[in-house]
Amino acid sequence: MSEPFTRRHGLEGLLTEPGGSRQADPGASVTVRGDLGYVNVRGRASDASFVQSIEQAVGQPLPLEPNTSSFGQHKLFWLGPDEWAVVTPASGAARLAKQLEEASQDRHVAVNDLSGGQIALELKGPNCRDLLAKGCPLDLHPAVFSVGDCAQSGLAKASVLIALTDETPTFLVVVRRSFSDYLCRWLAHAGSDEGIVFTRS
Repeated sequence: MSEPFTRRHGLEGLLTEPGGSRQADPGASVTVRGDLGYVNVRGRASDASFVQSIEQAVGQPLPLEPNTSSFGQHKLFWLGPDEWAVVTPASGAARLAKQLEEASQDRHVAVNDLSGGQIALELKGPNCRDLLAKGCPLDLHPAVFSVGDCAQSGLAKASVLIALTDETPTFLVVVRRSFSDYLCRWLAHAGSDEGIVFTRS
């Protein structure tokens, strides 16, 4: 299990490149969320005692409907019939993973702290739907993809989790750390016409 990691995320070079983090009136902004940790949970949704134990540990409902989320102290995302992602402050990820392990003892449950291998990008702005649509096959129209919806998909050549967290709109895109530099550079290129700005949390 990983310990709470530092704020370094491997994208510092991109963020400090000339023109890489400043632009007037951008159509989209991308914030590199180096302050988040990630815990993966696997178990049977049909097991009421499992669901209850996880909900007690995180203090909020576990999303059981496909491609839905639960927002509270943590952000919980449905990944599959027996899999969820818990996005939480990085400083408490290891502690939360331990709590989830303790809560699910004596059950067929897997809890893994993936904080060292994931990074989240927070996209905001009037053009962020169009920006994502340039490389994502999902229909992100507001009538189809609403607040609380999430899905695993491709974005450019990266596998990601995409979730809409508010009506700004704000999208949270979770990607493997090894693909984060590539994905940010793809976003910078794809968003250059409308304007794009990169910042860090």
